[in-house]
Amino acid sequence: MGKMNLTDTERAQLLSAARSRTVRAADVRRAKLILMLEDGESRDGIMSALGCDSRFIARWSGRFLNERLAGMYARHPGRAPVQPPAKLEAR
Repeated sequence: MGKMNLTDTERAQLLSAARSRTVRAADVRRAKLILMLEDGESRDGIMSALGCDSRFIARWSGRFLNERLAGMYARHPGRAPVQPPAKLEAR
C-alpha cells in the first residue's frame, strides 16, 4: 500500500480526529487507518490494531487517495423521515 503523501494540514486534521472523544468512532478508525498507512505500518499490523479486514483498508485508503479528506466520510446521508415532519410537529 505505502505512503499516503499527507500534507501537514491533512496530518493535523487526521491526528485531531484520531484523538478526539467527540468524533464518531467510525471516523476515528478511518483517521487512524490513514495515519498508520502513512507511517508505513504493515497490513497485518493495521488489521490487528484496528480490528478490521483488508476490504476496510482497501476501501478507505482508495477513497483517501482519490478524494483526500473529503473521501473519509460515509456517503449515505441517513433515512428520510417515515412520516412527514409537519405531521410529527402537530402531535
